[in-house]
Amino acid sequence: MRLPGLCLALLCAAGTGTEAPRAARERPPAAGRGEPGAARVDPRQAWMLLAGSPGRGSAERGRGGSGALPAPAGPGSPGTGAGPAALAVPEELLRELQLLLRGTAKMCRTAREGSKEEENSKGSAQAGAQRRVEAAFHCQTRADIAVEQKTRQELGLFYIPEREEMFQRGPGLNLTSGQYTAPVAGFYSFSSTLHMARREPRRKRQGCRGSRMRVLICVQSCCQHNSHLESVARLESSGELVTISVTGTLYLQAGQYASVFVDNTAGSPLTVQSGSDFSAVLLGV
Repeated sequence: MRLPGLCLALLCAAGTGTEAPRAARERPPAAGRGEPGAARVDPRQAWMLLAGSPGRGSAERGRGGSGALPAPAGPGSPGTGAGPAALAVPEELLRELQLLLRGTAKMCRTAREGSKEEENSKGSAQAGAQRRVEAAFHCQTRADIAVEQKTRQELGLFYIPEREEMFQRGPGLNLTSGQYTAPVAGFYSFSSTLHMARREPRRKRQGCRGSRMRVLICVQSCCQHNSHLESVARLESSGELVTISVTGTLYLQAGQYASVFVDNTAGSPLTVQSGSDFSAVLLGV
């Protein structure tokens, strides 16, 4: 029986069990049938409602009965009175109501637990997608660095200013030497932006007009034999300021280091100005 129908039957049976005996005590029944108004609900109608509910007939047949429930006698008919039967009906209805409520509560608990598990799984997926970066840094040169003509020089003397875009996460960065040692093996994204100017020597001001420069990020200071990143630029006049950037991805074994080099192939010295930066981040293993 569905919950609304069961509640209606319970109310009907409760009205039968309470009002009918009270009316019988106050007004004696007539010889043929009960007086009108003795009970607000007909007990026979309540019994028929229960007898016609699905599931009750099958339960009776399972206990060996024929499946047909005999209707009790009315208030005015001879035989068994309506009081005991009417009192038994609400108890059975209450048991069925309790079973239905227990099943409903169990279903609600199961639904809540399922929703919590789904939320936890989504949270775990989001946490996995937003993993913490274990190795990264972003630093700048502290002062101007002179690079002599026809030399290749490794840059150092970096520092990390107290600004949001400058940071260091994880070990491996040597600010003095400018070398970053990989804490774990993996693919690293490197980037460097250098601000450089050419200085003409005091002698031979009529030297080469063009100065070719290379900025490299090399592994183990071996730019020729190991993998490296490279960018090339030219300076056309003395004192001209040029910004050169190099970026890319390198694979480093744990313990290998990478650093920035400036290759000055011209006949005049260069100056790498302060504020030039060097950065890297671990992409994955």
